[in-house]
Amino acid sequence: MTKDSSVDDAMWEGFKPDAARAIRASQGFEDAVAVTLDRPFDLSTHGRVVAAVQELRESVPAALRVAQLQSGGGV
Repeated sequence: MTKDSSVDDAMWEGFKPDAARAIRASQGFEDAVAVTLDRPFDLSTHGRVVAAVQELRESVPAALRVAQLQSGGGV
């Protein structure tokens, strides 16, 4: 294993959880909004959107790390 290979492996291992978190947050938001759009006057659906927005907010650092790796050509 070369030094570059081990660096690439480490970057990939760091990339996976960040990418997964960003994807889950985005999909969770899309799902919550879709349910609310189907039933806009059902107040029980609104809490899911609020929770999904909070998860998006919390996943911003992970999404930014993924974007930096992609734009930097790391992965």
